[in-house]
Amino acid sequence: MYSYDGRPRARQNIAVTSGEHASYGYQLAPELRAALIAALPAAAIGWVERMVGASVVSQRALLGGTSSAMHLLETSAASPLDRVVLRRYVLNWVLEEPEIPGNEALSLRLVGDAVGVPAPQLLASDPDGTELSVPMTLMTALPGEPLWHPTDRTGWLRAMAELAVQIHSASLSTELSDWFPYEPESRTPPAWSRHPEAWLTAYELWDGPTPTSERVFLHRDFHPGNILWTDEAITGVVDWVSSCAGPPEEDIGHCRANLAIRLDQDWADEFLAIWQDLTGKREYHPYWDLTNVVSFDHQRVEPQLDTFVAAAAARL
Repeated sequence: MYSYDGRPRARQNIAVTSGEHASYGYQLAPELRAALIAALPAAAIGWVERMVGASVVSQRALLGGTSSAMHLLETSAASPLDRVVLRRYVLNWVLEEPEIPGNEALSLRLVGDAVGVPAPQLLASDPDGTELSVPMTLMTALPGEPLWHPTDRTGWLRAMAELAVQIHSASLSTELSDWFPYEPESRTPPAWSRHPEAWLTAYELWDGPTPTSERVFLHRDFHPGNILWTDEAITGVVDWVSSCAGPPEEDIGHCRANLAIRLDQDWADEFLAIWQDLTGKREYHPYWDLTNVVSFDHQRVEPQLDTFVAAAAARL
């Protein structure tokens, strides 16, 4: 049964802010937090045990997201089934987007065949909630943690750009949905913006034609918060819920926005330069930056986001 009526914009990453645990998913309303981190019901544990063929010996709720309940489970199975992650779509937004659980399973299957992409292995999926009345996805757990403060800045950015290229080489499927830009959060510039004219430009671009590009496999929420590292080497990339087929610049723009907000504009620019060097793409339209950020949650004051929008509009 769905346990909470709030909708946290499940398919759109909300811009992160500075501070180790200031990103979305760590500071939740009490009722939302209760819905996401409550202990797993016995029936869910039983389903996992049937899918894995081993008993669950421990469980731990994972923090960092707002769209679904995530639990890390340790089992008595041999590796890699000894540590698995269960996603349960316990919030009511999934009633409006019932295709999402199935899309996650499809995306994990497709990216699992891509060389060099350390994605979770899909173990089982109940996209319609047949078993427990809520959709579920069971996958292997990956080692590592997100890294926002690397000792080797350029190496860190290069590794992420290389990962993006690898993801974009994954096979497409006719079942994969087509990319579209998310709707703007508002048509009015944020009240805290010092560059409202730049935001108006972003809304105009969103209403206009999409620049020509190729069609590739997209992560659709590509940014450092969804990339896991161990000893400053990438060991995993997670959260494939919104993957689709579309322009590679979508992932690049989304990552650039998060880099600019969390770190600074020059980190975003260096990331783009590295990606362009890897792909040979010399043209990068400001459209990809501006139409990405208009769908972010703008309730918080984000001066670095404001600077990012102004810089993109200035390149037109």
